[in-house]
Amino acid sequence: MTTSTSLATAPDAPRDASTLGGDLVVACSRFARTAAQAIDVDVSVTMWRMLSNLAHTGDLSVTELAAIERTSQPTVSKMVKRLEAQGLVSRRPDPTDRRSSAVSVTDAGRASLARYRASLTTALAPHLAQLDEDDLRTLDRALDLLARLTTEVADAGPII
Repeated sequence: MTTSTSLATAPDAPRDASTLGGDLVVACSRFARTAAQAIDVDVSVTMWRMLSNLAHTGDLSVTELAAIERTSQPTVSKMVKRLEAQGLVSRRPDPTDRRSSAVSVTDAGRASLARYRASLTTALAPHLAQLDEDDLRTLDRALDLLARLTTEVADAGPII
């Protein structure tokens, strides 16, 4: 399915910095969702994101995962139970809080995440191959900028 985007501007016209952030979030979310739809997987995109966050940050409590995922603890608990049933995560008691448990990615979860990412790479490769060298360089530079912005935004914390 092809959809038009309202994010397009004239090629040489820079976007307004006051609206660029929102456009980036929409475009990146749309791209991630579309790419995930191009592959056949048995785990939801939300669960892949949670698994990826755990792989990146290390052990987290359900409360911490809920804060990162911006969703409720009961919703995260259900997702963790599904991932645990598939052997992708494990839980162990939190030594500092007996009411809580630490969730971590298993070796099987890391391998599954690697296969998911490889499937995305394979699905996107023919589309990226159609881009010229300048566009590929632009995307490569955009990756660097997005990584830097992600770190800066995360370090700054929530805006109150």
